[in-house]
Amino acid sequence: MPKRSRTVIVLFFLATLVFAWPSQAQTTRARLRIAVSTATPHNTPLWVAKDKKIFDKYGLDVQLIFVSGGSLVAQMLAAGEIEIAANAPAALASLIAGGEKIIMFLGLSNTSPFTLVTQPNIKKAADLKGKRIGTARFGGSSHISALIALEHLSLNLKQDHIILLQTGLDPERMAALEAKGLDGAMLQRVATKVMLSKGYSSLLNLNQAKIPYQNTVLAARKDFVTNRAKIGENFTRAVVEGYAYTFNKENKQSVKEIIARNLRLAKAEDAEDFYLEALEELDRKPYPTVEGTRTVLKYVAGQNPKVVSVKAEEMIDSSWLKNLENEKFFERVYGGK
Repeated sequence: MPKRSRTVIVLFFLATLVFAWPSQAQTTRARLRIAVSTATPHNTPLWVAKDKKIFDKYGLDVQLIFVSGGSLVAQMLAAGEIEIAANAPAALASLIAGGEKIIMFLGLSNTSPFTLVTQPNIKKAADLKGKRIGTARFGGSSHISALIALEHLSLNLKQDHIILLQTGLDPERMAALEAKGLDGAMLQRVATKVMLSKGYSSLLNLNQAKIPYQNTVLAARKDFVTNRAKIGENFTRAVVEGYAYTFNKENKQSVKEIIARNLRLAKAEDAEDFYLEALEELDRKPYPTVEGTRTVLKYVAGQNPKVVSVKAEEMIDSSWLKNLENEKFFERVYGGK
């Protein structure tokens, strides 16, 4: 091949790379690993943002990872194995008390979803004395909710000889109630509905009791917030759009299908109660609440005295949400729906 021809080919190849480079750069997305500790409907905005490619719209390659157990998710966040945790503040508080620099930037669920469901013959608080109550893992939301419920009912674990047991997730706790292995259990909305239909008693619905409680948050390490602020804000934008899509009644069927897939339900119709639970739990402006976080810290400090030094205000950084509010982002994405 003549020398001049080879030169032309090389120049053409280099030009192709130069012109291709901007296009390639534009398609590069920031990778984020998000660990979710419980498969519950308050994760719907995350599932929607993933399913409807809203994360992609903001240049994000998001991997949602399910990890059973809030304490494990918190440890993964502290170790840098994930960028963001969808987790209970109770699981984060002890790490923060130990010196980990973690902040909560969005409140996925700002109320306790739990009801204290009891055997049919247990109708009042006094009937729980000397009885067994089932929760999930100690230190998690169901456990903290149980402690809140007992105090609200003027009961004391030690004085009233009440035993808390780690008995798995809702299905396991329901089975333990039916086998009479438990006298009561902390159950979420759908499980509560099922058990009440079978004649079991509702001693206290924490959501209806309006007890301030920060159930689940999105949290990140402070170095992520500082060094990758633009990526974090774009992630927040995408999640808020996921909220808007969920709240738009025109999308009900689509949202139910997404919930059904993520909860591994047989069909979208089976997700109706979970859809209603999501609407009940989610806030249109999902700011983490200081008062609800204080409630969590109060009960975690009873188990870990170091948590007494942790301030709720210092755990929360709502700057990304405030930026969106200042530019009227909420109004744009909700559009009156």
